[in-house]
Amino acid sequence: MSEATNPETPLVNWVLNGQPVQSPAGMTIFEAAKALETTIPNFCYHPGLTIAGNCRICMVESNRSKKPVISCSERIAEGLEIQTESPMAIEARNAVMEFQLINHPLDCPVCDKAGECDLQDYSYDHGPDRSRFDEEKNIRHTKELGPTIDIWGNRCIVCTRCVRFCDEISGTGELCVVERGDRSVVDVFPTVPIDNPLAGNVVDICPVGALISNDFKFEARIWNMRKTDSVCAGCARGCNVEVQSLDGFVKRLVPRENMEVNKWWMCDEGRYDYRYLLADERVTACTKDGEPVEDHDAHETLAHWLQDPGGTLGILVDPYITCEEAFLVEQIASHANNALVGGWKPADGTAQSFPGQFTISGEKAPNRLGVEAVLGKLVFGSQGHALRTALEKGQVSTLIVFAGFPHPDPDDAWVQAIRKAKRRAVFALQAGAWTEGAGLVIPGASPFEKDGTYANEDGRLQRVRSFHAPGDVEWSHDLQRLQAVLRIAGLRPRSLSSSAVFRELADVKKPFHGLSHSTLPATGAPLPGFIPLPVGVEGGSV
Repeated sequence: MSEATNPETPLVNWVLNGQPVQSPAGMTIFEAAKALETTIPNFCYHPGLTIAGNCRICMVESNRSKKPVISCSERIAEGLEIQTESPMAIEARNAVMEFQLINHPLDCPVCDKAGECDLQDYSYDHGPDRSRFDEEKNIRHTKELGPTIDIWGNRCIVCTRCVRFCDEISGTGELCVVERGDRSVVDVFPTVPIDNPLAGNVVDICPVGALISNDFKFEARIWNMRKTDSVCAGCARGCNVEVQSLDGFVKRLVPRENMEVNKWWMCDEGRYDYRYLLADERVTACTKDGEPVEDHDAHETLAHWLQDPGGTLGILVDPYITCEEAFLVEQIASHANNALVGGWKPADGTAQSFPGQFTISGEKAPNRLGVEAVLGKLVFGSQGHALRTALEKGQVSTLIVFAGFPHPDPDDAWVQAIRKAKRRAVFALQAGAWTEGAGLVIPGASPFEKDGTYANEDGRLQRVRSFHAPGDVEWSHDLQRLQAVLRIAGLRPRSLSSSAVFRELADVKKPFHGLSHSTLPATGAPLPGFIPLPVGVEGGSV
């Protein structure tokens, strides 16, 4: 627990811009001012890194010093008086900005950081209106630092955020500062490129355009992109992300702060995992017996199959469906005379932990716990085995398959089993062996195109949202399709929004009692009273 949130931490009386205030003891001037909604500019400070105090832009006037002091490292104390906008503080910040801009190039029009660059903002707010510098600028290197990251050394202000990240968070230590004085610049050690699983975070925390992601270079301007808060689906960690898109195409994923899940970071595996949205194998239209059909025709056919499954109805779910979609699956199963519901999921990977207390889950499924909370804790275990056994014995007449795997590599036993169903409808993200010979193939939505909730490996329920603007998506997501099928089959009176379906879910499923989309915090909330099974217990894999 931090000093700011520990109720036992004593309060300090001090003065901020002429106003008496109180803050928990031990806080720095910068942190205390920020908590009191007073902004002090900064470059080198980051709440997830140790204090460096080398950029000097956060200087303020103190009654205990004849000179300006840096607020990021100085602690508050009883009787301290701080001015953030006094002539001394303003003059100090203007002088710092003048030095920062001496060798900085005027290449904002071609810099990928434009629009979210602290140097741009502070230059406007705190910098002088003209330069007194007549000498030639020092030229520093432009080079690859690793397979995904380039550096424009001329833009580097040597805040050392990236260096500290590699030392303290990833623990890999590839970056360092070379040269001295105004020739100082960040570089990698010889023959040691920056290529750790968290490398992309150094681009996020660079306050200027010095470190650039090759994946995003020259792709878009930040102010033109649509930003959608969602959750990474790369593993069960459920890192909070912002999906940034332009004209219906995802351009990049960046982490959102959530101290309970991923702090300020995300791994590169999740960061760059969105290209499958445009895969050649992507299913984009409904087909019936291999021929294209309209959405309504496919929904109507599946509804008739549900009304008369011809025997046992099997439903094979994956851990990429939302909790709301799982609830609709349960409704389908509950109205069938004889239904088997089971699950398949990707094989587990290798869990990774880092010195900065960031973890990558070994379970490569984003919503196993959420599906289990709705359909039962053994849906991916013994229930899945029971369904596969029934399929292998030819006992399933109608089978509905959810195959929303971004990177499918199914177990051949499952593929052979699902082909033995007399009739098969597949909600597929991508075409493959699981769609071959299917009577119905219906486009499935990716995790970034769904609207609903996922539960991560800690049982924390979080919102996922479609990055598409309303009306822009070319196909309906699974929740809308399932409701259309249920409505045609006479099992639901009408189609509802995901939030309305969640209210129905929360009314009947104990782990979701008291929760709703509108009351769910941006950082998510634990599922009350739900104890997850350990990873791998009775778990089946794809």
